Amino acid sequence: MGKPLLLSTKKLDPALRERVVHNGIAYMEYDAIRIAPVSFSMPNPTDYVIFSSQNATKAVLKSEHWLAQTQVLCVGEQSEKLLLNKGIKTVKTTKNMSEMVVFIEKLNKNASFLHFCGNRRLALLATKMAAWERNFREEIVYETALHAQKINATPNAILFYSPSGVESHEKENNVGNSRCFCIGASTAKAFVQQPKELVVIDEPRIKTLVAKAIQHVKKHQHA
Repeated sequence: MGKPLLLSTKKLDPALRERVVHNGIAYMEYDAIRIAPVSFSMPNPTDYVIFSSQNATKAVLKSEHWLAQTQVLCVGEQSEKLLLNKGIKTVKTTKNMSEMVVFIEKLNKNASFLHFCGNRRLALLATKMAAWERNFREEIVYETALHAQKINATPNAILFYSPSGVESHEKENNVGNSRCFCIGASTAKAFVQQPKELVVIDEPRIKTLVAKAIQHVKKHQHA
């Protein structure tokens, strides 16, 4: 019997790839989505600035900014680290947007909010802000494009990192015979097909996702 196969829908760091291989698992990878920066003008300051992705955080930190003079809200530890590296502390960091929305609802109703995001952002924040009639705007600073690719193999496990990645992969592939591992509930909800098994981690760390997949693959290898 050959080695079990793990497929990542995002190219991993060499150390994580080696970790998979060293555990006796064959490995494949490709980028299911592509990120492209968008030209934008830095808006006027607002009471609160919201970051919900690393891509948006990186895009904004490349520009001249006034973030040190505003209150920064952040979804995800990795985005928070990028901000801290620039000397910018967050008022609140949450694991996901659902938690952030709960926090924002309690803030001053007259405060102004600016969300730096991508073109395929989730609608949750904007929908809630509209319902609450808050002073809110979005600034798109990057675009996500699907990069669907046919995989001529049946992976034992597939790693997914975003709803867009799920959508892209399903365009060309059947996931019905694979165990799918996802970062976050939003990614898990994006499936149209029914995977053999769906494992979701709330902690938005790639290394945690990889470790969980390795554990499951080895557990079921001889089952």
